[in-house]
Amino acid sequence: MSERKASITKVVADGQARTLAVLGGRPTGLAADGDGHLWVAGGGDALLRIAPDGRVTMRLEGDEAGPFLFPNDLAFGPDGLLYMTDSGIARSDLIVGGQLRGDFASRDYDGRLFAIDPHRGRVVRRLRTAMRFVNGIAFGADGALYYSETLTGRVYRQEMDGDPEVFAQVSVDGPMDRFRGPDGMAFDVDGRLFCAIYGEGRIAIVDALGIALPCIPTNGDLPTNVAFRCGRSELLITEVQHGSVELVATVSPGLPLHAPRIG
Repeated sequence: MSERKASITKVVADGQARTLAVLGGRPTGLAADGDGHLWVAGGGDALLRIAPDGRVTMRLEGDEAGPFLFPNDLAFGPDGLLYMTDSGIARSDLIVGGQLRGDFASRDYDGRLFAIDPHRGRVVRRLRTAMRFVNGIAFGADGALYYSETLTGRVYRQEMDGDPEVFAQVSVDGPMDRFRGPDGMAFDVDGRLFCAIYGEGRIAIVDALGIALPCIPTNGDLPTNVAFRCGRSELLITEVQHGSVELVATVSPGLPLHAPRIG
């Protein structure tokens, strides 16, 4: 994903890259379904479904209560629904002249968590609202939903029929001199959660009980997301300070992702 180019880039094993689609807006997260399509949060400031040839086959801009503000990350759940975070602030209220506002920490945020029916292309539920820059999202092997709140440094756990609870504190919750905190996340098969900590140059790791383990340092200060290579004990890290994709070895492979057939 690329904010500056507003595009999706495909990188193959030998490092060769090609642009799959130019979307506009601020594409920041994606998920693949079982038909080989990509679902992109933030492309054209909306949720998009992209065919393998790069065509946009579906576009969703909000729900009955209003438009999306900052579609950020997404993941398919075990129930076949698509879950998406919206960080809850318009880009124009956060970034001015290409720079982050100095008063970003005191801005009003209405971070929201949506459940979306991918077959009908509509929001079916708001799971949470009024969060302070809700960001990364992932499902655990227990079927629960986990999501990060950047400006508080927290990762939450939520059963589909339950209330949210703080699962882990992966960054400091306090006064901020720069934008930093938890971003994208992924689980390994042993229940460890890997979470990119934007602005701190590291990947936080917590065990199945939410207890912190030694972190992975990154080559730049701005890691945004993580994903495991399929069937391998290797973690891919997107890092925007250097515009790079880093690859690190891990103890265990990643937890397989849900990828329902949509048709």
